[in-house]
Amino acid sequence: MSDPEPSILTGHRLPPRLASLPDPPRRLYVLGELPRGPAVAIVGTREPSLEGAKFARELAAELAAAGVAILSGGAEGIDCEAHLGALQAGGVTVVVAPAGYLKPFPEKHAALFARVLASGGAYVSLVPPNRAATQGAFFVRNRCLVGLSQLVVVVQAPFRSGARNAAKHARRLGRPLFVVPSAPWIPEGRGCIIEIKRGAAVCEGARDVLRALDGLGAVPLTLAPPASVELDAAVQESFDFETVSARQIEPDPLLELDLLRVVEAIAGGEADPDLLSLCLELPAARIQRALLTLQQRGVLVPSPGGGFVLSNSM
Repeated sequence: MSDPEPSILTGHRLPPRLASLPDPPRRLYVLGELPRGPAVAIVGTREPSLEGAKFARELAAELAAAGVAILSGGAEGIDCEAHLGALQAGGVTVVVAPAGYLKPFPEKHAALFARVLASGGAYVSLVPPNRAATQGAFFVRNRCLVGLSQLVVVVQAPFRSGARNAAKHARRLGRPLFVVPSAPWIPEGRGCIIEIKRGAAVCEGARDVLRALDGLGAVPLTLAPPASVELDAAVQESFDFETVSARQIEPDPLLELDLLRVVEAIAGGEADPDLLSLCLELPAARIQRALLTLQQRGVLVPSPGGGFVLSNSM
């Protein structure tokens, strides 16, 4: 492997999403070009099921084709599938690694990382090119990965996993967190069930992610509308397929009350999601749902110092 020279970003030269964190990294080593548009992190277990790996690759491909940069950690499993999906779609992907470029982890992914760079993406690390991965580097890397992203998707994650560590950082940094639902008998997805119970939004496909990005003010390209499916009349009647109009959707009084309480607390100066849960004496799941709803309605925006503030439209 040749000895490329990375750009070393510090202080005001850090990407805005990192520079705005309460405790931004001291320096960032970057090979290639960081994306300027919408960016989504896709993470998960290193030992996914075949279905999970396929879903991750297809999700990344659809998002990349829609103009979204795909960020992941370069590891085996879901990370690798996310990078490959973006590359197959001709999109941009970024490896946020726990090691320097000359000491890639895992070593067998060196060719993948070179392909990422050749395709217009980037290799990012918090350590110099000749620094190998250490045990603690993975958790620090996860915070950087989440910080560079506008939104995080967990595809499959066991109860104890690096992907759940990334989910924790998403909550703390105020990044919307989406999780792919998992059957309870699949150990690779047990952590996903827990994250959904804690308030993560459900991801069934690229459209969920694109809608959320639109609510955050990101402007990726849009996916083509889904093809219509002709249904037999008897099947149509038996399953009662019917378009639900806006007037058919009953408001959720509990959610609306939570929204008012969260807005009042943030207006009073409380911006951290974990502290909101404490001061309002509400479960983290309800706080996360309220925050995501308020972002989608344009009431809240992420704060440069972490957490949320009321948008300028308020």
